[in-house]
Amino acid sequence: MRRFQLLFLAVLLIAPAWARAADGRVELKNADALSVSVPLGTVNGVSRESDFAVRTSDNGTVLLYPVDLYEKMFWSRTLSQEEFSRIATGDPVRPVALSRDEHAALRGEGEALKAALKSRREDARREAARKEADDLRARLERLQSRRDDLSDRIADAEKALADEEGRLDWLSSSEERDIDRALRNIQDSADRRDELQGQRNALSGQRPYPSAEANRLSAEIKRLNDRISSERETIRAARDRKRSARSAYVAREQEWRKLVADRDQAANEIRSIERKIRDLEEHR
Repeated sequence: MRRFQLLFLAVLLIAPAWARAADGRVELKNADALSVSVPLGTVNGVSRESDFAVRTSDNGTVLLYPVDLYEKMFWSRTLSQEEFSRIATGDPVRPVALSRDEHAALRGEGEALKAALKSRREDARREAARKEADDLRARLERLQSRRDDLSDRIADAEKALADEEGRLDWLSSSEERDIDRALRNIQDSADRRDELQGQRNALSGQRPYPSAEANRLSAEIKRLNDRISSERETIRAARDRKRSARSAYVAREQEWRKLVADRDQAANEIRSIERKIRDLEEHR
């Protein structure tokens, strides 16, 4: 590159007027591509065979040529990291006339730097893909452990659900029998109570009033009312037990369904990660 710098000083002395006329300044820097843009394009007579020199702040020069050429600007060749660091936005850019050999050597150097940058990017891409694949494998292992754990818990939950269902069926049948028996007892007691109330009412027309018999009937009516209340409480308790058993079964079922949903989600994630790992390995 030093010989290019020395050559640049000589070229400025002999460059034709048109070459020195189309001056510009570095407008943008692209650190990813190690390239700079210059607001000179085809309207300024620039072609892909044009050569330019940047005058840097350290009074040195960096030679450029257009790679991506547009009407009013171009992006330069790939620069070395050292060249890119020396150039600042606003640095003056002038066209230069190189010999055929220097012109070809500059492009050879640009292509070599471009290939080296591409190689570094590819190495970085492969390293990123390797790291991503390693991270995915670690995540895959955790998900597989979670899936297996969920499968074990599902088996336990299915057994508990079956036991709860059996308990619900037995309890429902038992409580229904108790409720039916209580309803019959309530009906029988109500019928007997109504009969006794009729007898007690009939005593009111007798003289002298048979107080002992009336008291006996009242006591029997009270006993029947108490029995009816007790049977109604039996029915309420039986229905509460049925609701409780049903709630317990529903809770077990919901727990089982949640475990199944979690396992299915883990299985879907496992398949997705396995596909990503295969894609990464195929594109290495």
